[in-house]
Amino acid sequence: MGYQKIEFSKNFYESILNGMLDLVRVIDIDGVVIFCNAKMKEEFGDQTGKKCYELFCKDSRCEDCIAIRAMRENSRFMKYAQHKDKFYYVISSPIHNEDGKVIGTVEVFRDITEQRKIEERLRRQNEILRRDLEFAKRLQQSLLPVIPKIEGYRITYTYKPCERLGGDFLDVINIDDRIVFYVADVAGHGLLASMVTIFVKQSIIKNAHTYINSSAQEIMKGVLLDFIEMNFPSEIYITIVLGILEKQSGKVIMISAGHVTEPILVKANKKVKMFSMKGQPIASIDLEQGFEMKQIILERNDKLIFYSDGLIESKNKQGEMYGKKRLIKRILNIKNINTELLIRDVRNFVSDIDDDIAVLMIEKV
Repeated sequence: MGYQKIEFSKNFYESILNGMLDLVRVIDIDGVVIFCNAKMKEEFGDQTGKKCYELFCKDSRCEDCIAIRAMRENSRFMKYAQHKDKFYYVISSPIHNEDGKVIGTVEVFRDITEQRKIEERLRRQNEILRRDLEFAKRLQQSLLPVIPKIEGYRITYTYKPCERLGGDFLDVINIDDRIVFYVADVAGHGLLASMVTIFVKQSIIKNAHTYINSSAQEIMKGVLLDFIEMNFPSEIYITIVLGILEKQSGKVIMISAGHVTEPILVKANKKVKMFSMKGQPIASIDLEQGFEMKQIILERNDKLIFYSDGLIESKNKQGEMYGKKRLIKRILNIKNINTELLIRDVRNFVSDIDDDIAVLMIEKV
């Protein structure tokens, strides 16, 4: 099949440029506009014969004139430009004659006004979100317990969210002759998880005061019913390990709602015991699995440690988890062990903690 050879004439090039949706102008070596395509004329009027900077209502070259740079350095340059209420992404490319000498530049203006508006809306929304997150962080931190001074006991805790906001939480509630304490882990991180931790705190406080004379199971059952009533998203669930300490006797009742980490009892003689307890997570439905309880007696210099899974599941660069064995070894080997020293040891092991960590320790002194 035959075809007609296209001649690369001035009209040919002008027809290509006039068919473009972007705004195009050609500038000669002296900075004078020698051509504007149809879209440029429609937007700004015919600029032919004017200095390139007159488009922006200036009487001299822009300090960052990319036309000059493109011609001087024989390379393409880009910048953003604003004209009245519109924004443009401008590309200036050198033009060569048959001998390869730079004789001018072609500039393409792409209207990015709508994109800029979207970016500005996103920026404002992100700023509002940042402020909200910062407020939520302060709110969550304000809800961390102020440990009461209780004769015969030393209670310490460390809470380290991996992000600004965490899904782990802990609390210590002093009720007459008993102490209710717990570590909770909300599925996920961020704003929603942190807001659920506030629910956990309020629900446990309410149910602890209501059922302290009944049983730990009633307390946990009350939290479960509160959670179901709140109608949280189905993907949200909570695991909790909770204890009730009788100050006088040292007896501790422990209960778990699906919490994967086992409480650790370190006896004064360095013997260690871990407690596994069955129980359903606090979720959107009652699985009717109940909550298993365990009982211990704290004696002088005994330590009971509750913690979230971030403590033992944090990994180093080789993919090795900190693990239960290493945790117990550190508990036994670190002199005057406390929760902050445990967290510090985990940091030294993994270098970058990627999960929330909450640790609470009760020691009878």
